[in-house]
Amino acid sequence: MKKYSFNVNTYLAVGAMLLGVLLIDTMGIIIKSLGDQYTTTQLLVFRNVFAIIPLIILIIFSKEDLKIFQNLDKKFISICLIRGLCFTGVNVFFFIAVINMKYAIAMTLTFASPFFVALMSIIILKDKVGIFRWSAIFIGFAGVLMIMKPTSDVFTLYSIFPILVAFLWSLSMIVLRFVPENVSTAKIQFYSLFFSILGALLLFVLFSGYQSIESINHLFLMIMTGILGGTGGILFIYAYRLLTPSKLAPFEYFGIPSSFILGWIFFKEAPINQLFPGVLAIVLAGMIIIWRDAKKESHDLEVKKPF
Repeated sequence: MKKYSFNVNTYLAVGAMLLGVLLIDTMGIIIKSLGDQYTTTQLLVFRNVFAIIPLIILIIFSKEDLKIFQNLDKKFISICLIRGLCFTGVNVFFFIAVINMKYAIAMTLTFASPFFVALMSIIILKDKVGIFRWSAIFIGFAGVLMIMKPTSDVFTLYSIFPILVAFLWSLSMIVLRFVPENVSTAKIQFYSLFFSILGALLLFVLFSGYQSIESINHLFLMIMTGILGGTGGILFIYAYRLLTPSKLAPFEYFGIPSSFILGWIFFKEAPINQLFPGVLAIVLAGMIIIWRDAKKESHDLEVKKPF
């Protein structure tokens, strides 16, 4: 019976991760297709405001209801404020990148996040890092540089934005370490999204440039960016609650081939020469970090055994 339960959880976690990746990729495709007609801040507001729809469903499903308004303190609110502002930045830089770059290139560069997590774990969490993690960090950044090609004509300033996405996403993950484990996902997401919406509205007011929505189809697509992005984020959390990160993280790299295929289908882009061999270095570095985490988890479990 235990074996069956483990298998079910594994399949559910992997399925949720793959579906989440596809939803985020699809959101990116919509943003890129609308980017020439509407301002980034206008798209940002729709993305953040309508992400509340899947969040409300999560709150109802988890039976949180009024519990999300209880037991609040300054530390928790401060962490959610940081996460919310990080998410605002992630979306802004992500939108700018996918609108102005080849889709697969922009998406692949965001996979620098594991290396930023490793670096910030050293700086913020004072984690000890050995030769394997340092090797992964250097290999990963070498792969990023190979794709960006900073000394060639291929390089543009827009190439920096996916790296900023990876950095801010990593920061939002690191600050989660300071939230007690008994705080629910729905509660964390609610306040993080609240501050993210405030950040989006502030940017919209400061850099408005509002464009009239041309059609019902465009309105529908803008609303869908929020639903797709919000649902994707919830699926990631659901997946990581079912399975350990070291076992699940490799499936995140499904986003690299899927973004390449979607970019080719919708925008006739096939930047193979720019992606290789840098993409291989990024994946290799990620696999080293995942392998090292898995080994550490296995060692910790052995230490905890009473006999």
